[in-house]
Amino acid sequence: MQTNIDATLRILQELPKTTQNVPQDEASIQRAANQIFILFDPIFDYTLMSQLALSQHYKTLTKEQLKAFNASFERNLKRNFTDKLKLYKDEKMEVIGGDKPKSNRYNLKTSLILNGKVNYITFKFYDNKKDWKIYDVDVLGVSIIQTYRSQISDILAKSDFNALLDSLQNEISFESN
Repeated sequence: MQTNIDATLRILQELPKTTQNVPQDEASIQRAANQIFILFDPIFDYTLMSQLALSQHYKTLTKEQLKAFNASFERNLKRNFTDKLKLYKDEKMEVIGGDKPKSNRYNLKTSLILNGKVNYITFKFYDNKKDWKIYDVDVLGVSIIQTYRSQISDILAKSDFNALLDSLQNEISFESN
């Protein structure tokens, strides 16, 4: 994981620097994001993440709806990540340790220094037949999956599945409200 983090930081350091007069180039950001996704896509279990985010609603959907939701969820997650790349300003990130709360779970804690302050990101892994996959990420103590689950439940309480897909296309962000 540290190898992928180091490779990611090298990719980010190659981005043109933002100044007050020169906004970050969207094409450069997208290229960097795509390079990062190549590194991390094999490690993330987007299908399980979407299932966890949908919670009890997952079992109520048809196979076609699940396929559409899984694709929209992954695109939304990646779009949110790509948007956050605009905030990168030579921060340092490193693996600082981990713990195994259960035999089939592992939490990898990383530190990220932002504006001189240490912040923590925890990658939550599960054992998928000896192929460890990420199923959630806690950013500054906030679970991305729990945040999505809350927002999805709110949408489905007021609207239907198509409204949820529309929200994934346009609005949902993993930032807490």
